Amino acid sequence: VFLNRIEVWNPGKLPDQISIKDLKRPHASYPTNPLIAEVLYLANYIQKAGSGTLEMIEQCRQQGLPEPNFISIRKEEFRAILSRDIFTDDYLNKLGVNERQIKAIEYIRKIGQINNTRYQELTNVSKPTATRDLQELIKKSVLQKSGVTGKGTSYRLKGS
Repeated sequence: VFLNRIEVWNPGKLPDQISIKDLKRPHASYPTNPLIAEVLYLANYIQKAGSGTLEMIEQCRQQGLPEPNFISIRKEEFRAILSRDIFTDDYLNKLGVNERQIKAIEYIRKIGQINNTRYQELTNVSKPTATRDLQELIKKSVLQKSGVTGKGTSYRLKGS
């Protein structure tokens, strides 16, 4: 358990029939021990086989968190990484984030990103003010910038 994430580590591997991409869409289940899996299902300790990763993704979305990151390393270990939103009100207040910036952060949590034009519309400010506010959020390690300059530039929460 880390400040900004939880990592679930398994020294096993994914079944050969399943890829990381498969975990993000409906897929079959291939339990290592089907008898134990059936007993756990009948005892209501597990849900429908093959639904766990989809449920994790859905729960993260509902909470406004990034999707879990699934990693298979050398077919010898598997990790599920669940990121936590560290940008709480207390944390943002300590950073000295203003109300406009908080409004933009809330927007990014819902939509995933923002650009300068949308920031101006959302907060009713000029382009120079929007640029300054966004640059401050980058300096405070709240946002990360994608793109170089102009219309192709967008901003996401750092770590998402």
